[in-house]
Amino acid sequence: MPTLILMRHAKAGHAPVDFDRPLAPRGRQQAAWQGSALARAVGGVDLAIVSSSARTRQTLTGLNSGGLRVAETWFEDSLYATSWEGILGLLQRVPEDAGSVIVVAHEPTISMAAVMLASKDSPVGDLHAGFSTGTAAIGDVDGWGYLDRGGYVVRDVLVPHVE
Repeated sequence: MPTLILMRHAKAGHAPVDFDRPLAPRGRQQAAWQGSALARAVGGVDLAIVSSSARTRQTLTGLNSGGLRVAETWFEDSLYATSWEGILGLLQRVPEDAGSVIVVAHEPTISMAAVMLASKDSPVGDLHAGFSTGTAAIGDVDGWGYLDRGGYVVRDVLVPHVE
């Protein structure tokens, strides 16, 4: 059964243009922490679908430095301002042989995608309030091409613990 990870980027700093905001020092720590936690939870991922903003790209770099192995990456401009349906559309294009996928994107879209895709028995009560920076939901799907509402069985939500 394929694994789907939906993750909000780590804590961002400031820049004159929102798209260019880099990770703050705390964000770099969050991303590395989450990379280690995700590596323990899933080993590695076949595909990372990542918003092309500076903070999401740097979050992916931090995940890698924390130990998460990523075989292939799609940088997607559309993830910067898409809806949860936009994330669903990207996931439905994932090759069926991809055993694990991580999406690194923005709020409120990433938590909305988790809530809308989650099965009725998934522990998503707290997700309705949104993902704090660096939070990741891990779950299973039956397949990519026909993924839809209720097709994501969330099994864990990881919140980075850094000082």
